[in-house]
Amino acid sequence: MHLVLDVSSLKVVEGGTASFSVALAGFSLSGDPDEVVTVTVERTDGDADLTVREGASLTFKPAVWAPQEVVLAAAKDADNEDGAATFTLSAPGLDSRTLIVTEADQDPLAPVFTTVPVTQAALGAPYRLSVHARGRPAPTYALRTAPPGMSLDAPGNLTWTPSQLGEVDVAVVASNGLQPDAELSFRLVVGLDQPPSARITAPLQGERLSGPLANFSCECIDDVGCVRALFRVDGVPLETQEGPGPVYFASGWDIRGLARGGHVLQVIVRDSAGHEVEAEAVTVYVDGPGPDAGTAVDGGPIQVGDEGDDIIDPWSCDCATTGLAPAVWMGLGLLGLRARRRRT
Repeated sequence: MHLVLDVSSLKVVEGGTASFSVALAGFSLSGDPDEVVTVTVERTDGDADLTVREGASLTFKPAVWAPQEVVLAAAKDADNEDGAATFTLSAPGLDSRTLIVTEADQDPLAPVFTTVPVTQAALGAPYRLSVHARGRPAPTYALRTAPPGMSLDAPGNLTWTPSQLGEVDVAVVASNGLQPDAELSFRLVVGLDQPPSARITAPLQGERLSGPLANFSCECIDDVGCVRALFRVDGVPLETQEGPGPVYFASGWDIRGLARGGHVLQVIVRDSAGHEVEAEAVTVYVDGPGPDAGTAVDGGPIQVGDEGDDIIDPWSCDCATTGLAPAVWMGLGLLGLRARRRRT
């Protein structure tokens, strides 16, 4: 039995309320009308302006089985910041659940940029940056300083295609009628497009795989953008993934057709300028359907009533790929030899 919430997070407008529901999954209907599960809801951390208005204690029993509602409230305060708090739901014998609740402040707020600018651009490749500033009311954006051809739309999308190498200054202003205005200023360096870099993220070098499926993925980093990844196994193409990176996956890699032993994995990535780079290859090992138990080397065909006549050769199995150490196999061989001597 466990607690179930219908939300993973909640926002409450300052001066208002918001609600969520709580249910029990796996509740046993024993038929005893006195069987009760009491769920407690309380703020355990964060802004004290966020409180439980209704539903601080919820009672579940066979006759009261439906989900129940909890109402949270956000009191008005003097600041203009969005508060946050953690609410914990608990019941005896059950795992607790937590809910992160945010207060949506309604007081006026001068704009403040939250964007970290990208300061590198490639010659002839489109440069894009989405700028964003917090503020109440919502701010508008304008270009104060920009190179020729750079544009900024109402939602804050900055676009430009550099036509020459060098450095340019950019300044974006956000305003909403409250002072001061916010300004995002940075220097943009235009260089030649550089080849991407890539690495295989799964599986790792030397990893042992067992079927039927395994993960095969890579990461591609580029100054403009990656557009394709080609996956190979032992030099044979496995799958090509098209689209923007930085992460690519070979979907549903079925390893049941691979022979037992080592295999080399490769990935070749391509960026938007057509540069191709191969990631460092990794070698993985496929163990096959199960360990080899060794072979009978000394007693001929096994017949009814024949025991102790066959000795397992500890070195006839691939002990390095099984969970049994060579010493264990040697012990099995000695036991067989002892049984044979008893017969003679």
